[in-house]
Amino acid sequence: MTELRARPRPEAARTGQERNVLGLFAYDGTAYKGWQRLPQAQRSVQATLEAALTELGGGPCNAVGAGRTDAGVHAEGQAANFRPGDGRDLPALGAALNALLPPDLRCAALREALPNFHARYRAVSKRYAYRLLPEPGEGGGGSTGGPAGGARAWRAYSLGVRGRLDRRAMDEALDLLVGRRSFRALTNAKADPRGFERDLRFAAAEESGPFLDLVFEADGFLYNQARLMAAAVLACGQGRLRPAALAKAAADGDRAALPGALGAYGLRLVSVGFRDEDFLGPWVPVGGCEPGAFLSGAALGLRPKGRLPV
Repeated sequence: MTELRARPRPEAARTGQERNVLGLFAYDGTAYKGWQRLPQAQRSVQATLEAALTELGGGPCNAVGAGRTDAGVHAEGQAANFRPGDGRDLPALGAALNALLPPDLRCAALREALPNFHARYRAVSKRYAYRLLPEPGEGGGGSTGGPAGGARAWRAYSLGVRGRLDRRAMDEALDLLVGRRSFRALTNAKADPRGFERDLRFAAAEESGPFLDLVFEADGFLYNQARLMAAAVLACGQGRLRPAALAKAAADGDRAALPGALGAYGLRLVSVGFRDEDFLGPWVPVGGCEPGAFLSGAALGLRPKGRLPV
């Protein structure tokens, strides 16, 4: 979170419906049908958050998300702006909001935004990570070992991968994906007004305890793009796909030449980037929520142990 010297707040941003606040939210997506509000009272993150905001402010309140995560996808840094209809300072506002939210959805920080700020349109970058749990042994499949607490619980947050991974091939695959280009071969979207072009600014494999995170940052993502890129990189690591074949399929826009998307449960939205000029002050943390710990098993009472067997 970038510190920013506070500027005087316009009168419209002080209290009431015109006050515009950006929230940083973490959630376990297991029991949600995704971010977006859905018909027939299906459980979504947006609807759950808006219900709490409505109770908090005493009137309808719309939460504008920076992006729409799919069913089962988690977040440690989702961003959404709202007009709270409440004049409390940010620490008190955040504490009151968390008191109304369920345990699998937490507000981690708040920030005063300009009155016309829109979380979706003003976002300049998004970072996703797909979490793998490498395991020694032959073959593939889901988790059968791993961190203390049992593999069954960890299946909600990571994909268990048997056998050793070729990290050099994975790094090569990640490197060749970086850049501004068409990602037609790495999306399940049928059409895109931008010609499937996105700017992938960062792609890397990062160790986190016993896990291996495939991290991607871009100016935006197409439908299923992060999960499809993770599937292709993993296939290269397992020897099922050569990096050169991935490069050719990506250049040709050949979706059929690449593997299907990995399960949603291993993916999480890490962060959303914005310009400081859109805000009236710095992020203010909300006590009681550590997004990284929230989605690394702390919510289940689990503690990962050991080193990566790769």
